[in-house]
Amino acid sequence: MNTIIMIFALPIGIFLLLGEKKARVKYQAVFDKFYQDMNSKVYSNEEKINLYKEMLIANHYTIMAKNEESVVGEKKIFSIGWMFIGIGTLYVGLLVYIVYYLYFQKPHVVKFKIH
Repeated sequence: MNTIIMIFALPIGIFLLLGEKKARVKYQAVFDKFYQDMNSKVYSNEEKINLYKEMLIANHYTIMAKNEESVVGEKKIFSIGWMFIGIGTLYVGLLVYIVYYLYFQKPHVVKFKIH
């Protein structure tokens, strides 16, 4: 049974990984669009900072820095594609990916600056 799971997990993981790469671009576009929309409206700098902070918190980001000019948030994003690829490589790859995710993966960073 494990062999059947591993045979199907590897190609499914590759397929999911390709989909995640496309989704990552769309994911970043949401933040870019929000940033452009905020700059096109008339808000005070304090209101902009608070709205940027709320946007990051709503998307489960940890606020790393906040001052009068910028807000920086970061979040680690778990890859289901790499998880399936790890399962497809005799489960050893899964353990390697989990260790990589927990200790070595750099988080996705979003920084909003006020002009």
